[in-house]
Amino acid sequence: SSGINAEYGGRHNEVLTEDDLPPDLYHALQSNALVSCEKLLTMPLLDFMDLTCLPLTQIKFIQSVASKKLCPTMQTVSQLQFSTECSFGSYKLDSTFKELLGTGSLLEVWGAAGVGKTQLALQMCSVLPPARLSAYISTEGNIPTNRLFDICAARGIPNANCHIQTCSTIESFSDIIMRQLPLLLTLKPVRLVVIDSIAAPFRAGEIDGVRRAQKIRSIGQQLKYLAAHFNILIVVLNQATDNPVTGKQPALGLTWAYLVNRRLMMQKIEVEGEVGSRVVSVDKAPCIKTGTCVDCKIQAEGVI
Repeated sequence: SSGINAEYGGRHNEVLTEDDLPPDLYHALQSNALVSCEKLLTMPLLDFMDLTCLPLTQIKFIQSVASKKLCPTMQTVSQLQFSTECSFGSYKLDSTFKELLGTGSLLEVWGAAGVGKTQLALQMCSVLPPARLSAYISTEGNIPTNRLFDICAARGIPNANCHIQTCSTIESFSDIIMRQLPLLLTLKPVRLVVIDSIAAPFRAGEIDGVRRAQKIRSIGQQLKYLAAHFNILIVVLNQATDNPVTGKQPALGLTWAYLVNRRLMMQKIEVEGEVGSRVVSVDKAPCIKTGTCVDCKIQAEGVI
């Protein structure tokens, strides 16, 4: 986890002073011991609002000032103008599900193990413009970088500009989402963030039900805030779990389900004489009819 921390050098001790802000805003921060630039940029939005009782517009102004002081030679990603949208890396998927690729939002992709979720996420990273970065956070062990290289080679792409981070515990995952990722988004032109997967830390960790639900909500709210604040797309891969009534369903239950309003499901299908056939369908979306689907196939280039 040293990669993100190293990005901003020794400026992590920067603090805001009364010369940086209007007196009323500085007093609101000082009275709550919130003058650290790093803390101001990484604190979850709801906690920030609860502590200071400030409106969202003023909080964004404070964070903009903190961002410039922490790294005065760079802009926040939310200030950059992007000319190219994110892509699934597949014409069929893009043409059917393009409304789900809008920046400022979360997109969940779920399905059984081995269905191709990771391959889809890797190809999304591979097709970003060269000037843009993706951040790939894996909670399920090492990222299959060889497959990423194969996808790039098959598509004639020299390389994927992808920042890779791994973690395995709830604590390390939470630290990345709450502290490290906001700093990376502040300092680098990240366009796409992939979480692979959201469920793994919670399935492996020893944690009681109440605290588990609180952690899921906190991380989910932070991801939604980061997507909106930095105007990026965050793709969250999720595992499948068994439901005795409905069959397969996304992991983490209703606690997580209420945080996401855009969801795709990937499934294997049997097609005579073919290998790697898949169907991707809308499981939940505000702008596309549920059940809308696309047949695709896993090839050298990815999910096509």
